[in-house]
Amino acid sequence: MRLDLVDLRFFLLLAESGSLSTTALRFPMALSAASQRLKKLETLYGLTLVERHSRGITLSAAGELLLAHARKLIQATDKLEDELVELGQGKCRALRICGNTMACHVFLPERLGDVLAHEPEIDLLLSEAPSHEIIGQLEQGSIDIGILDGSMGINQLSTLPFARDRLVLVCAASHALAGRTSLKFAEALDQPFVGLSESSAMQRFLQDMARLKGSTLRIRVRMPNFQTLANMVGQGCGLGILPAKSAQQLAVLYGLRIIRLEDHWAERELKICFTDWQELPAHGQKLVKALLEGKTSNRSKQTGLV
Repeated sequence: MRLDLVDLRFFLLLAESGSLSTTALRFPMALSAASQRLKKLETLYGLTLVERHSRGITLSAAGELLLAHARKLIQATDKLEDELVELGQGKCRALRICGNTMACHVFLPERLGDVLAHEPEIDLLLSEAPSHEIIGQLEQGSIDIGILDGSMGINQLSTLPFARDRLVLVCAASHALAGRTSLKFAEALDQPFVGLSESSAMQRFLQDMARLKGSTLRIRVRMPNFQTLANMVGQGCGLGILPAKSAQQLAVLYGLRIIRLEDHWAERELKICFTDWQELPAHGQKLVKALLEGKTSNRSKQTGLV
């Protein structure tokens, strides 16, 4: 006898419900059959998988190990079945991509636009999150590709260099700091800021940097994107922080002064991240290659790259 997918789905349901009778009802099967299936699993390797008590069951160490692998195998099987069905229908599953603020608002629109215009079989589900959350989503298998801060510690994940840019301070031409060419972030913390939404990965990062300096960002108003933030800054509502590429594009339009941040963290490197190249579907590999090719072909247009 060997383990099969039915065994794994049964054990996953048992672990989630914590009750053999509940598992039998939901599977569905007779309670005696459920008991026999559990006995089969324990007999197969001579291990106790669950501890039985009056309120149900709890997993043993061997049970926890089986559960961890069962989840991965079932997720992989379900993913394979979904992709085979979609392939049979003449379409590919939408790729799930998650990027941090800089990736989603500065680099991806141009590069993804070019890819989607020339690759009609590729569909995308794009979301934004802080880099540490992107790593978690990759490890859980809830996304296919992440684009995140290259300085993050990444274990057992594959990465490729994607883009580089800097965060800069922007202010109105009439602001007291307009004559500065560079400064440290801490020098600006006594000034009011125009910020992004609280859900913005970049905004959360900046708030963390302010806390490390023993301060907080005084946000007068939160805007939904870089352009509206630049508009408010240009009208004198406060300071703002933008990626250099975006700041250079918006400075003329809104009369902004760009001030270099001297802090080491202001230089940002983005990386494309995925669990394993061989596990990416064919159209996922094609997308990554296209994004990397776009990095080279579009370099002359990306004046914010350093």
